[in-house]
Amino acid sequence: MPFMIISGTANWVPPYSLIYVVLIVGALLTAGVAMSAFTFYDDYYWGDKDFRDQLRFHKLKKNSSNRKPQRI
Repeated sequence: MPFMIISGTANWVPPYSLIYVVLIVGALLTAGVAMSAFTFYDDYYWGDKDFRDQLRFHKLKKNSSNRKPQRI
């Protein structure tokens, strides 16, 4: 009998293929977020010394703006 009447007390158990698909998609999304965070960190943070210096808080700096100080 292909169709069943679902009673209110029975629990629905998803098929294993659906569980595997959800786990694989979740793993791919997690890996994508991790890779984009890593590439931002690698490209924009480690690759750019001026950008790192702008992010640091220097107590001795009197200039509070994010612009680089002009050298004469």
